[in-house]
Amino acid sequence: MAIAAIAVLLLPLAGPLQSLPAPLDTLVGVGGYQLHMVVYRGTRPVTIVMESGGGAGLAAWFGVEAKLAERTGATVVAYDRAGFGESGMGPADLTPRQQVRQLHEALGRLGTAPDRIVVGHSYGGLLALMHAHVYPECVRGLILVDPMNARFVQATGDFVQSTVPHIEHPTSAKDTAIARMVSTFDELARDPAASDTGLGQPIVVITAGQPWWKKADIDRAWRDSHEAIVHAAPQRRIVVADGSDHDIPEQRPETIVQAVLSLTAERSR
Repeated sequence: MAIAAIAVLLLPLAGPLQSLPAPLDTLVGVGGYQLHMVVYRGTRPVTIVMESGGGAGLAAWFGVEAKLAERTGATVVAYDRAGFGESGMGPADLTPRQQVRQLHEALGRLGTAPDRIVVGHSYGGLLALMHAHVYPECVRGLILVDPMNARFVQATGDFVQSTVPHIEHPTSAKDTAIARMVSTFDELARDPAASDTGLGQPIVVITAGQPWWKKADIDRAWRDSHEAIVHAAPQRRIVVADGSDHDIPEQRPETIVQAVLSLTAERSR
């Protein structure tokens, strides 16, 4: 299936580059544990929230969060999910929906503007979609960066579960967090709140320019799922990160920056 719409997002900057103060590096208590969060305070009444990929901490954005703060003037928040990076583990039965609610709570405690753009990479795309469903009054738009999604899972059956690590005897906090993530993945993928169905907010899907699953049928299903998200509703568009595989934050950070700028520009008109 050919791509129906590829947006070329080469918009001018909303204003001059921002002179940034040092970011706030802090721990915020939620649900009996602490989330590690890095906050770039901006001057615009918008918060950009970064949801990392599965098994990754905020470092996996490779500085995209700082670029967004500099280029948009918004407040940008990146964080480590429970059990990753410098965040606490949280309860053993912590669910993705609870994590979305606790992130919302933490953003409130930080005093960030409730008008949000959520940027989700890979597994983080599922959580970004859930964020938009659970808090539609807060989420103005989504940037889904090569996102894992329910359409792909439905199309490929048990393929995802066959590729993820199944850690029966975790020996570290990260292993424990990965095991918890894997154990809740199927339920998350089936949750209507983690799908793109029913969302009216603008969505930009950034899809990898290079196939990376190394299986032709799976790579095709991956791209098809991204196209299907875009075709399912208005105010959605797809951008191909030319030359990049799944690691778009590292390989094509400017593609993410331009996608976010496009949403902030649309909101300002």
